Amino acid sequence: MLTARIAALLAATLCTGPAWTVPAHASDRPGCIYRVVRVKTHLNVRAWPNGRILDKLYPGDRTWGPCRKTGSWRHIHGTDVGRKGYAYGHYLKKLGRR
Repeated sequence: MLTARIAALLAATLCTGPAWTVPAHASDRPGCIYRVVRVKTHLNVRAWPNGRILDKLYPGDRTWGPCRKTGSWRHIHGTDVGRKGYAYGHYLKKLGRR
């Protein structure tokens, strides 16, 4: 009896689909992939160009973000906390598009 109820519940779920939607994974969003270069200690991720520091990237770290610039700054995602912000473009090497 219990097995029949579980089977009916699973069949109903498979036919109707879940009631919630899964957000798009970060790798599904378009953008560019960058690697941190020409840095000895760390690269600050800032709230806006020359703004307050939100996060850090270390030499060789990879990050991603939209392929747009704000002057010499790039909009990216940090790694320590994963916050979005800006990093100076001179220290980021574009590896390709995602």
